[in-house]
Amino acid sequence: MSSPGGDPARGDLACDLDLLVLGEVNPDVIVSAPGLEVRFGQVEQVVDRAAFVLGGSGAIVAMGAARLGLRAGLCAVVGHDDLGALMVGSLVERGVDVEHVGSVSGVATGLTVVLDRGGDRAVLTAPGAIAQLSPDDVDALPDRPARHVHVASYYLMSPLYRAALPNALRRFREAGVTTSLDTNWDPHETWDLGDVLAHTDVFLPNENELTAVAGTPLVDRAMGVLAGLGCDVVVKRGKHGGAARVGGRGYRLTRTPPVEFVDAVGAGDTFDAGWLAGRLTGRDPATSLTMAVVAGTLSTAAPGGTTAQPELSEVEPWLRTLRPVEADYAGEADAEDPW
Repeated sequence: MSSPGGDPARGDLACDLDLLVLGEVNPDVIVSAPGLEVRFGQVEQVVDRAAFVLGGSGAIVAMGAARLGLRAGLCAVVGHDDLGALMVGSLVERGVDVEHVGSVSGVATGLTVVLDRGGDRAVLTAPGAIAQLSPDDVDALPDRPARHVHVASYYLMSPLYRAALPNALRRFREAGVTTSLDTNWDPHETWDLGDVLAHTDVFLPNENELTAVAGTPLVDRAMGVLAGLGCDVVVKRGKHGGAARVGGRGYRLTRTPPVEFVDAVGAGDTFDAGWLAGRLTGRDPATSLTMAVVAGTLSTAAPGGTTAQPELSEVEPWLRTLRPVEADYAGEADAEDPW
């Protein structure tokens, strides 16, 4: 990702935000118990832990980026209800700009229930106002709403919004804005992205999303397929770290900081925030990948995606001790998969 003009650490001072996230904000209700199996028939089950936290992939990325020192904002829609007001207030408390967060009447704020049984989880989302983000909302943004625009939760949004994204991203890029995309899981498992990647500088999937979109089970080959579309590819690998393919170079980090693990809810979104914070403050791809892996890993020390998000001072010491392995893929059309 290039730094668009001005001071690489701060960018164009005429632009108020370093990062604007297009996505969603909603509460997450996280229910955790080892080996959890939900039983119907009005059976009451006792679980180890339940938490109510601010969530939504878009909000988690924005808050994680703000914790890491970026001027971050969110473009999203909530319901005109108590939950919506609570979510917006929480964003403001975390230093996220909410100028582009709207509310609608007659539609409830979205809500996600996460059933976590340790090592695996089910995610149940009532979209509510999440899918109310519209082409009109995006069209109303200035050509340069931030130095970088990140698209979150692509598959949770309305078909009209998704169809309008390529033109919107093209408009932003023509104004010198860089762009990124994290689809999250496709509930319909069609994995259709249209031509949105043609207007995306960085694609940030996890391994399962990467291989599904690319149509191959081989991670390295899938990265090559998508990099061939012209975008950088940065992949989340959970406890196995992460990998990136930027231009003709590859980067792989398999070590992670030690952490007393609680859950991985939202860890991938904090990973995104770490990568974006690294690149938007002028760091090289290897260092940015380390920031992403460290930030995502540290965020797993508390329930939900935002409670344990690290500050930059907590991430920086690891930049001196963790370093990705590099590989040169220039001119290599179809690498053997070493994963």
